[in-house]
Amino acid sequence: MKTLLILRHGKAEPRNIDERDFDRKLAISGRLQAEMTGNTIAVREGTPDLIYSSSAPRAWETARIVAEKVSYSLENIRTDGELYMATSLWLRHLLGNIGDEIISCILVGHNPGLTDLINHFGVRLDHLPTASVAAFQFNVDSWKEIAAENAHFLWLYVPEK
Repeated sequence: MKTLLILRHGKAEPRNIDERDFDRKLAISGRLQAEMTGNTIAVREGTPDLIYSSSAPRAWETARIVAEKVSYSLENIRTDGELYMATSLWLRHLLGNIGDEIISCILVGHNPGLTDLINHFGVRLDHLPTASVAAFQFNVDSWKEIAAENAHFLWLYVPEK
């Protein structure tokens, strides 16, 4: 059995004209959102085996805040630049490379890929809001086997604005 929590980063600061989108940081409201989401994950799921985050600052900061709320070691957060603006297909490929000893994973990333991934697993969303998380369970032994056919939707949390 594998559990996957798909988490979009919190609200980011507006982009400065001379700043790359990748480099945007969390806004104060995004930090508060991440705290609320982290508290919800802690109550509903406890501590995950892995937090796998985009290396973009707004995603990394969201992952860090959530990690603190779920008692996950900050040093163990796995970051990957390939999660930034990844497609649903590429996200599924990256998830398939997670070691089978990992039972539960929080994936922290960006739209539109995360929304597309949630849709692929059978939950129809137009847009995953910032700091929102969708939880799925898969009746499989390997992350390579997760698919729409064996996805079971558990819950969706959207923090207050």
